[in-house]
Amino acid sequence: MRIFLYILFIFPMLVFAQGQVTVSGIISDQNSGERLIGASIYSPVSKLGVSANSYGFFSIKLPKGSNAIQASYVGYQTSSVTINLRKDTVLNFTLKSSLILKEFTVKGTQSRNAHPYFSTLNMVKLDMAKMGDIPAILGERDLLKSIQFLPGIKGGAENTAGFNVRGGSSDQNLILLDGVPVYNVYHLMGFFSVFNGEAIKNAELFKGGIPARYGGHLSSVLDVSMKEGNLKKPEGTFTISPVAGSFTLEGPIKKDTASYIISVRRTFIDFPLMLIQKMQKQPYIGGYYFYDLNAKANWMLNQKNRIYLSFYSGLDRNFFTGNDRNLKQSFRYQWGNTTTVLRWNSTITPKLFSNTSLYFSSFNNTQRTKAKEGDAVNLFKTTSKLNEWSFKSDFDFYVSPEHVVRFGGKVSLMAFSPDILQQRNDETETNFTQETRKEAFAGEVYLEDAMEWGRMNANVGLRTAYYGIEGKTYLSFEPRIALNWTLKPDLTISASYMRNSQNLHLLTNSSLGLPTDLWVASTKNIAPQKADQYSLGIEKHIARKYTFGLEGYYKTLKNVTRFNEGAAFLSGRDRNWENNVSVGEGEAYGSEFMFRKENARLNWMLAYTLSWSNQRFDDINRGRWFPFKYDRRHDFSALVDYKLKSKKSGERKISLAFVFKSGSQVTINDTETEGVMLPGFEYYASPEYVDKFRVRQTYENPNNFKMPSFHHLDLNYSVKKYRNSGRGHEWSFSGYNIYNHLNPWMTYKEDGVAKQLSIFPFIPSVSYRYKW
Repeated sequence: MRIFLYILFIFPMLVFAQGQVTVSGIISDQNSGERLIGASIYSPVSKLGVSANSYGFFSIKLPKGSNAIQASYVGYQTSSVTINLRKDTVLNFTLKSSLILKEFTVKGTQSRNAHPYFSTLNMVKLDMAKMGDIPAILGERDLLKSIQFLPGIKGGAENTAGFNVRGGSSDQNLILLDGVPVYNVYHLMGFFSVFNGEAIKNAELFKGGIPARYGGHLSSVLDVSMKEGNLKKPEGTFTISPVAGSFTLEGPIKKDTASYIISVRRTFIDFPLMLIQKMQKQPYIGGYYFYDLNAKANWMLNQKNRIYLSFYSGLDRNFFTGNDRNLKQSFRYQWGNTTTVLRWNSTITPKLFSNTSLYFSSFNNTQRTKAKEGDAVNLFKTTSKLNEWSFKSDFDFYVSPEHVVRFGGKVSLMAFSPDILQQRNDETETNFTQETRKEAFAGEVYLEDAMEWGRMNANVGLRTAYYGIEGKTYLSFEPRIALNWTLKPDLTISASYMRNSQNLHLLTNSSLGLPTDLWVASTKNIAPQKADQYSLGIEKHIARKYTFGLEGYYKTLKNVTRFNEGAAFLSGRDRNWENNVSVGEGEAYGSEFMFRKENARLNWMLAYTLSWSNQRFDDINRGRWFPFKYDRRHDFSALVDYKLKSKKSGERKISLAFVFKSGSQVTINDTETEGVMLPGFEYYASPEYVDKFRVRQTYENPNNFKMPSFHHLDLNYSVKKYRNSGRGHEWSFSGYNIYNHLNPWMTYKEDGVAKQLSIFPFIPSVSYRYKW
């Protein structure tokens, strides 16, 4: 062990220490002070380069004497200084934005300095500058819908924000907001995501060879960072679309030292709906709305220390209330997330950077029904909660420009309260299913080593995870490796392997059109999920404009859960969710293809995925393999944007998006059998429904129906005008499903015949954005 540590840490330091000094610092935006994640530092003389970490910090060892040092970032002008180095030096860079390059493109970033050990298909960096250029239904920018154009990522039902990566389910994606997991990322039953584009600075997606610093989910990592707030001057934005409006304000608390940002988004469809109901004098008035609130503040204590405080709250609420003679009734169904995190960045030495976080994340799903007749009051309430309190610390150690070691750990306490029922009247109050409440303790440590050896680049790591619940302990060792071999300057081969474990399970009844999801913990009876994934790919750059990528993958999954068809979450006072799930295995494999072109005016990307995804459970389908719900054989998408000629103060752009996907697998009942109704039950049912209540349905063959393929073409035209002061506005005109193809959104069976429901015809929209 001592020899290993010597080789890993001490020996490289001795080799590079002689005649060299360390240059470290921060790279930030000149106008706002925002730190630039992944910006590059390069020395033309020594031909050495590094990239800034997630907080804009860099560290590089250079020879003593005169050195030219360049700082660069996509969309910014390169900054260069010449300095005579005699000792360790702190050197900060501020880069000026280049308006010509301010475009939004969903693309992979293959930079030798930024991520030399990941292929474009395994690691994707998303530029958030102009998300509005991608056609969006009802003019709402959406990060999660944008990434569905990438190969290997499949959407759920049409026009929903849910996504599945390489044969995994949506709950197997780790989605982080400022380093905090967000457990429910959808609004309006999945039609929109919780991410307000006005508050987001950066997003990175990992599909394969996931670094050891990430863990807890099986399929992918989407790491989203909020803006920090302008350190130089106040500014803001206002946006409005047919669905929602948002308002963002940011600025310095103390110039060049502390800043803040507050961003609010809310739908307003409930206001006209309630007004119409009141005008019609209806006895019951109802509505629906959702909102998102993002807030963040940061303070630079000195050149080496900075603290951040971030907060997010999002909520969906469906409600109605009213009077019917002497009976007063109200109903409320709401769900949402709350996250908050306190972070401390510290430059311990010129070569050692640390980030320490204390965070809280919560997801709450509540249904409440209240009825009052005279003095009698009856209340029925169901609640599902997931709370997590965590403390973690991460370290980046820059051994040399070609060698960076990352290590850290996390401890977490998680509290699960699924399926809690409460019933109360004037005389009694009763709580059911209290036994489903559980607490779990989790701990993780990791070591990650990023190295460059000439043409070979590698990221090798090991993550160890501990999970304890109900006196049961689970220990997982998760090796990770990502390799990238440059055969020629324009040709690379990549390979990766990763093992992941997941302690959470998401119960979803796939036979329902609008499923209610339930987060539950691994228990002494239900073990954590595990997955192993292998990938191999090749990437070719042509004439500095075209990029071609091809990658294959194979994944095995263990201890995956499936909620029994036809069962209900709230199935009785003495029932436990563990009695309604099956535990089995899965496999997924396929190939991904990507071809794109980029230049100043015309950009396009073609993406295609050919894939298979299957599952097997001993007590389902006679123990035979069957297709997973999102086993879509073919998935093709195309993105094109063209910048029209315009004046210096403005920009006009046309964007096209086309999608074709094979139909997903759904379960419909195999047989319908007329049963005998329980004595007395017929008095509680209307006569016209008595016959339907007698029918009993069976689900012997899971995912036994393949929905038809769906496809649509979308168009967006945007006009943007800005002044030198930064003030300006944007208009976006878009059309969803231009040729009005009625795609199946849900399939059901009626009178023995399978039928489909389509809800998205051609939909035009317009949105407006103003910035000052």
